[in-house]
Amino acid sequence: MSGLDKLKQIVVLMMENRSFDHMFGFAASPDWPIEALRGDESNTDSVEGIARVSSDAGYAGDFTPDPGHSGLDSLTQLYGDPNTLVSQEPEMSGFVRSYEGKTKDPQTAHRIMKCFSPASLKVLTRLAREFCVCDHWFSSVPGPTFPNRAFMHSATSMGRVDMGIDWRNMSTTIYERLSQHGIDSMIYYTDSTLASTFNGLAGNPNFFGSLDYDFFQACEENDLPPYSFLEPRFTNSTGGNGEPAYSASDQHPDHNVREGEALIKRVFEAIWKNETVRNSTLLVIVYDEHGGLYDHVRPPTTVNPDGKVWTNDHISLDPSFDFTRLGVRVPAVLVSPYIQRGIIDSRVYDHASIIATAFKLLIPNVPNSSLTLRDKLANTFEDNLTLAQPRTDKIDLDPGAKPQPPTPAELDQLINDHLRVQVHQAAMLEQTLPSDQRSGIDPNSITTEAQAAAYLRSVYAKIHPHIWGPRQ
Repeated sequence: MSGLDKLKQIVVLMMENRSFDHMFGFAASPDWPIEALRGDESNTDSVEGIARVSSDAGYAGDFTPDPGHSGLDSLTQLYGDPNTLVSQEPEMSGFVRSYEGKTKDPQTAHRIMKCFSPASLKVLTRLAREFCVCDHWFSSVPGPTFPNRAFMHSATSMGRVDMGIDWRNMSTTIYERLSQHGIDSMIYYTDSTLASTFNGLAGNPNFFGSLDYDFFQACEENDLPPYSFLEPRFTNSTGGNGEPAYSASDQHPDHNVREGEALIKRVFEAIWKNETVRNSTLLVIVYDEHGGLYDHVRPPTTVNPDGKVWTNDHISLDPSFDFTRLGVRVPAVLVSPYIQRGIIDSRVYDHASIIATAFKLLIPNVPNSSLTLRDKLANTFEDNLTLAQPRTDKIDLDPGAKPQPPTPAELDQLINDHLRVQVHQAAMLEQTLPSDQRSGIDPNSITTEAQAAAYLRSVYAKIHPHIWGPRQ
């Protein structure tokens, strides 16, 4: 008998836009031989300057402007030429030249090769070494956030690689499929969630909860649903209405990575300190996509999930794509008291593997439960829970990983492309409200982090009043 027999809950925390090498590239050691960097990997810029990997990435400040991670940018990073057929083996040679398109300066673009030292990421590195790291987990699409988060929800992006705001026609999600078989699930978010735009979820408030309030309360009260998906904070906010100021915790460049470390620690400790929850929960920490940041491992081929393809319509710059190659490698850590210390799982995974694993564990007797061909054929990772008895060792994480309020400069920081799209997506949601509940704010007038935070909160408080209204 293993810990799988005692597993009742799966919790997925999906962070933002960091590659595996960027976070773990310098963390390998003789006793922990993950697929990491040698230290001499390089890319060239447009004037043949050589940019080598380094271990001096800062928590913030390296990646303004935001590195490109659209379909066009991602394929440029993989191949050097975005029009290369994806059936060809990637060279991982175009990261610097891609970022040069943003910085307009060859030397500044070298920053894209910066990676963290393990001493800088004490929380994530400790959990990876303490439990299981998956060192061949790839984003589902060589492209941006929304398509990759769509794969996390539905094992498909409906043939899309873009950041358009309208995802109302998303196909069946993991939450709906579990619900069909009497299994509860929840999306716990802070200021925004792509899933709120899906027609299959938008009309059912029971699928949504607050990360700060509902998730942590559920951990305290042994009341987690069988499947939970956690969204980090995407904005720096001034607070107000009885709330403190808070910093973005998503780790999206150029948000402060330390805030993400604090969130990861808080989620882990909420699960770990409650013995009942700890001994029945598998925590998956994963990143949606690489955010344009360097990784040396070539993404493998895969299967098209549903026959849909992205065709360049001359409106989007993204080249055509048939969904037969995975995106860039991302960090992924599995946490459970039934996992032996120091496990390295080098099987190929993408975000559909979470769906496949959840279905295998939560609805094991339901045939043909898969959502698409991608999750049907995906590798699952439940066999890493091999211990018959739960570990009882005390795991203290970096005491310095504590959330900090944003600085005035962070509040005044111009919003990145991802946050700009979230604002416009909220404006689309606002149009579904009765006319007397609409703010009349032009989303194009929102330019700073603080403005975006206030607007997102005002819209979502009306979309999900059961979350953001007064608590009993």
